[in-house]
Amino acid sequence: MAQTEKENGFEQDSHVGVRLLSYLLTFSFVISLAASSFVIYSDYQRGVSQFQKNLDQIHTSYQQSVSYSLWNFDNRQLESQLHGILNFPGVVYVYIENRDKLIQSAGDIYAQADQTYSFELTHESSAQHYPLGQLFINVNYTGLYDDLKYKAVTIIFTQFLKTFSVSIFILFLVRILITRRLATMASWANTFNLKNLDNPLNFNDNRHRNDELDLVANAINGMRKTLKSDAEERENARIQLLETKEQLTVAIDNAALGFARYFPEDDRFVCNNHFARHLATTQHELEALPRALEHIRDMIRGKSGPEQREKINQLLLGRISRQHSGFTMTNFRGERCHFDITLQIIHYSESRPKEILICLVDKTREQLASKKAQDLAVSLENKVTERTEQLYEEQQKAKDAVRKLEMRLARTTNIASNKTANTFKKLMLEEFNHNYPDGSLAPGKLESFREYLGYCLDDQRTAVDITDITNQVLQRSSVLRELDTITRLPFSLIISEPKNLITFLFRLLLENEPFIKQTQQLEIGGSVAGKCAEIYYAFQLHENAEAIVEHPFNSFCDYIVTTRFGGQMSRDLIAPDRLEIRFSITLETDTDEV
Repeated sequence: MAQTEKENGFEQDSHVGVRLLSYLLTFSFVISLAASSFVIYSDYQRGVSQFQKNLDQIHTSYQQSVSYSLWNFDNRQLESQLHGILNFPGVVYVYIENRDKLIQSAGDIYAQADQTYSFELTHESSAQHYPLGQLFINVNYTGLYDDLKYKAVTIIFTQFLKTFSVSIFILFLVRILITRRLATMASWANTFNLKNLDNPLNFNDNRHRNDELDLVANAINGMRKTLKSDAEERENARIQLLETKEQLTVAIDNAALGFARYFPEDDRFVCNNHFARHLATTQHELEALPRALEHIRDMIRGKSGPEQREKINQLLLGRISRQHSGFTMTNFRGERCHFDITLQIIHYSESRPKEILICLVDKTREQLASKKAQDLAVSLENKVTERTEQLYEEQQKAKDAVRKLEMRLARTTNIASNKTANTFKKLMLEEFNHNYPDGSLAPGKLESFREYLGYCLDDQRTAVDITDITNQVLQRSSVLRELDTITRLPFSLIISEPKNLITFLFRLLLENEPFIKQTQQLEIGGSVAGKCAEIYYAFQLHENAEAIVEHPFNSFCDYIVTTRFGGQMSRDLIAPDRLEIRFSITLETDTDEV
């Protein structure tokens, strides 16, 4: 087999060499032919031009002298002049005629004439013009053609010989430097597979060229090592994944855990057999049910049913990310059951849930056992009554301890409330002392504090859309309406907070910004990160700012964000021409305004 691959490689190499040689020879022949044609044509033009120059010279030099000899009947001189013309290259026959009568001639009358030239012979005397005849010159181009043929054959032969020699040498170099090693690479590639990763690519020569083919070979060997490493890691991961899958399958089957995934965008529900069996239905029927999660939500019963159904609605809207509780439900057979259910959003599409994971554990037996225990407790109540008197004193002691704890808790709550109130008072005092040391109050500042206190007293939390509030602030403000504004907020970003207080905070930050008059473009963006809504305002300035100017309501706004919304706020000049205000609002907070 190795011999066959070697022969195939040699055959491919030979084919490449033959094609390369043929291409070189063909190209060289065409170029040589064109060059030779150009050279020969140029020589031909030069020869013809030289003939024309000779004729012009004959006309200039001999016309007058021949006319004079002919007028004087000097035949000897005339013959000498005609032989002189005959000595010019290409002239084979010269003769003089007058009225179709041959007067004098020289040369071979039977020689082939490629072209005949003539000019008039005249004599002028005493203002008289006497025509004497015509001088005819027969010109033959045979010598010129022979020279051109010889030169053409010589040029073509020498060019072909030179090109053929160079082509053979180039073919030899290509064979030694390229095609032989390419054949080695092709032979190695034919035997390469994922089971043969230990066989490296070697050219089997001792020359250290470090050329492009060596770089390709090194890259291929590096790829081979990488593939080998990846294959080993992939195989190990596959084995571990199979082991983990088997362990999880056994654990889920033994624990009878019900798992399901719901995709709100596609209204697609996928579950295992345990999940469907706990609800007294089949996997196929449950997965084919339209709006399956909403149908399961409507099956919730009990005193906590309305609250639990509302939390599931909040989860479907993306306002909360997780819901875990004990549920009392009626299954598809109408039987009352008890489950521990966990609903977790694992993927988002912008601010909306994309995939929800549901884990269900059947607690019906435990609830029935608990009910039986309660019934048993009722039966034992009479016996417990007998011991009640003995425990009365201890109960009174416990009540005293609880009362002390309640008093301590009340004092702690009052301290925290006073601390928050004192923070706000301190903030107002700092603002008044810093901005109004002379005791005069600006109506705008005072009205802002008064407006904030009014919103705090009317603490009505509702579902508000931050994107909608931002657009309203931009439209209603005459200052902001004139700016070039880019909004990068989600289509809908909903939180549960007082709408007026959110609007008040946005207006306070934007309309009172000291750099607002220098702003070329305003960018507003936001996103949801975990349990926080993060919002930023970016002011693109016309000119570079030398230093950041303090915002008149910076401390006030920071107080509102940290104390009321449980977030953080920053205002920084991140570039000489860019100012950013960033703040966050906690989506689920237990912080109350005092």
